[in-house]
Amino acid sequence: MRALCQDDEGSGVRIAPLIDIVFLLLIFFLVATTFYEAEKDITIRLAPATEGGERAKLPDLLVVNVSEAGAIVVNQRMLTIEQLDGLFVEAQRQHGSVSVVIRCDKRSRHTDFVKVLNACEKAKITQVSVATFQTDE
Repeated sequence: MRALCQDDEGSGVRIAPLIDIVFLLLIFFLVATTFYEAEKDITIRLAPATEGGERAKLPDLLVVNVSEAGAIVVNQRMLTIEQLDGLFVEAQRQHGSVSVVIRCDKRSRHTDFVKVLNACEKAKITQVSVATFQTDE
């Protein structure tokens, strides 16, 4: 008969698998944060351009996506033009100077693009860029 106070080798908590899981999670989160980029809606097809370069990531940079249907998306939230006006005014008030990058689908209507430009003008945002993809043609 066994004594009740004796420890069995197999009855303890195994630490090695827990450490493996923690290291795997740590690696996953490190890799996931390394691949973070500025907001890019992959459903938007940008117009081609032969000149220009990539902008540096700035803390006061707003990326505005305009879909083919005219939907305006900022920070993965769909906004009306009035909400976009308010967002621009608030961003200008908080940061003093804001830069805007407009990612407009090449098949969208010109009026949708102009609405976003007008919102920039209302908020007195002067640093406005248009995103394109670079081509060799």
